[in-house]
Amino acid sequence: YGLPSTMNNHVYKIKNEIVIATQEGVFVYDKQLDKFKVSTYYKNLLGNLSLRYLKEDELGNIWFIHEKELGVIDFSKGSPQVIFIPELNNKMLSGFEFIYPVNQSNVIVGGEKGFFNINYTKYKQTTLPLNVDIRAVRIINQTDSLLFGGYVGASLSTLASPKIANVWKTIRFQFSAPFYSSQANIKYSFRLKGFDDRWADWTKRTEKEYTNLRASTYTFQVKAANNLGQESVITAYTFVIMPPWYLSIWAKLFYFSLVVAGVYGLNLWQKRKLSLQQQKHQKEQEKMLYIHNLEINKTESELVALRNEKLEVDINLMHSELASSAMHLVKKAELLTKNKEELSKIMKVVDHPQVVNELKKMMRSLNEDDKMDHEWENFTKHFDKVHGGFLNVLREKHPKITPNELKLCAYLRMNLSTKEIAQLINISVRGVEIGRYRLRKKLQIASEMNLFDYLIGIKISS
Repeated sequence: YGLPSTMNNHVYKIKNEIVIATQEGVFVYDKQLDKFKVSTYYKNLLGNLSLRYLKEDELGNIWFIHEKELGVIDFSKGSPQVIFIPELNNKMLSGFEFIYPVNQSNVIVGGEKGFFNINYTKYKQTTLPLNVDIRAVRIINQTDSLLFGGYVGASLSTLASPKIANVWKTIRFQFSAPFYSSQANIKYSFRLKGFDDRWADWTKRTEKEYTNLRASTYTFQVKAANNLGQESVITAYTFVIMPPWYLSIWAKLFYFSLVVAGVYGLNLWQKRKLSLQQQKHQKEQEKMLYIHNLEINKTESELVALRNEKLEVDINLMHSELASSAMHLVKKAELLTKNKEELSKIMKVVDHPQVVNELKKMMRSLNEDDKMDHEWENFTKHFDKVHGGFLNVLREKHPKITPNELKLCAYLRMNLSTKEIAQLINISVRGVEIGRYRLRKKLQIASEMNLFDYLIGIKISS
């Protein structure tokens, strides 16, 4: 029910509490969980030491046996302190451990060859001036060399810090406390400032070595402590690891010179490269500008072509509209002529005077020229738009030309037939031919030139 094993469990009553000493520390019973669990209190003091015996004395100190080592949790200073008695290590009989604290001056411990009587009060009062000495410092590569031989005639702090070349890969320190009768009770802790500022765990080792230290200044510190918790003063040894040749001041100056030369050369190379890039960029810009101008010219040419095409379409449309207008006038003239002929036939067969008078009025209305003049004005506007002011140019060139002759010129330029022109002007075909003859004489056209070609050849505005 929670214990680490069914073997080597020992039940004791310590400080009015039932505890179990096991191979993995002290366990207590938890009623809520109905099982055993590790005691946090004892774990903080003893960790997971395998315990075989526990005993409480009259002052509340707790004596214990771990393997074949005797120790006590001392409460005499208020806070608990764990003290081992190394003088009795390996002198107790496993399976028959026994401690009987009569008082602080008489603590009876069973051993393999009898009982040991410990005067615990006097044992704690045994205080000696505790110190630690550095006995030797060696540097090692393929061979070793003694750097410091334990000379203690002067304080180590007054010694000059030795400078160690980088070729020496290892440095070894040997140290000890000068109490030979109590060596079993003494442990050491050390650190190398500049490499690791934390103190190492307490150990019985009396030497420490470091390898491949980088170039810097270091201080090796060591201290000793006995089983009663007394610590010595710190002994220190300072030394300097020199940088390798390629990190020396002369090497750094050489590197700096190389960097300066490299930067200078790189700067020249960058300037040359930048100049070449600028020249290349300028040529590319000129090429792109040339291509751009070609594209602009091409675009302008396309725009002109599109504009001309649009003008041509517009002109064709206006020609079509003008032709439609002319044909409309022709059809209208044909209709008027036909109506007049029909009215004339009706007047011949009708005997009623009033009807005849009305028919004559209609004839007079049909013969009126006002509307035809209005139609001519509209036609002239369209004609001038299409032919660019042809009538004005013709009038300026031949000031004596009459309006009827202008009409004839416009219809001739449109290449209308003689019959169509006769219907538009409301004259006979013979009258149109006579008008053409008179027009040739007024315009002073040579007999070998066609009248249509002459009218078409008159230059007009675009």
